[in-house]
Amino acid sequence: MNLSLSGFLFESGNESERQPFPAFCELAASAGYHGVELRQRTQVNPQTSKADRREMMGIVREHGLAVTCLTARNMPRSGSARDEFFGSYLELCMDMECGLMKIGSDAEWARQAAAKAADAGIVLATNNHIGGPCETVSGTRSYLEAVNHPNWGLLYDCMHLRSTGQDYIGAIPDLAPVTKNILIQSRRPWREGDEAAFPGNERSWTPVMPDDPDAQDWKAVFATFRKTGYDGLVTVIENGWPHKSRVQVAKQNARILRRIWEESVVN
Repeated sequence: MNLSLSGFLFESGNESERQPFPAFCELAASAGYHGVELRQRTQVNPQTSKADRREMMGIVREHGLAVTCLTARNMPRSGSARDEFFGSYLELCMDMECGLMKIGSDAEWARQAAAKAADAGIVLATNNHIGGPCETVSGTRSYLEAVNHPNWGLLYDCMHLRSTGQDYIGAIPDLAPVTKNILIQSRRPWREGDEAAFPGNERSWTPVMPDDPDAQDWKAVFATFRKTGYDGLVTVIENGWPHKSRVQVAKQNARILRRIWEESVVN
């Protein structure tokens, strides 16, 4: 397992709540993460200067980390603007020594983009998400079949699959060969009195630790992936926690996920 911490945990509209980049990397390293996923809105994007990119990479290396994923968000829908936007993210990935880009678009363009990214040594992948082509298992299969390129994969997110009533464990054997990252957002059904609620199709959800008995069955998720030989990226992309809790959330997730991964070993 290659454990990564996403800056999404500290992404907030209130700038005073954001984690300074050196502190974010220090937290990730001290908690036992191997890498960091960086966010467009609060950490790095194509407008970040070359000097700042070099400085950030120095901090990443200093802490023994790697940049595991960058997200090309708010990409234009078509035309030369889309191609230019994509090109700027390929350059950003290369500057940040990042081999995985989270991105989404129509299947025909995605196929062409995957081929271009392969030449740069960068894998493209899209995530399961409510409201997108991969919100269901069948939709995920259909979309990936339409793209039909070995350099375009899936970021498996069972929080979104569960919220649409999908068999998120039973789907793993089919999805594992194209999975590039397992995304960790632990949720249980919302209860009255909970501080935070995230909407789903039929109910709302609240963030919890991965070992909460009403969260996703992470032991079964890990065990099923491990049966397929998966031993790659696992990224904590938690969000919506109170400001005072976020550092502890990062630390607890790392500790709990390592334990669950070890317990899910299959003989």
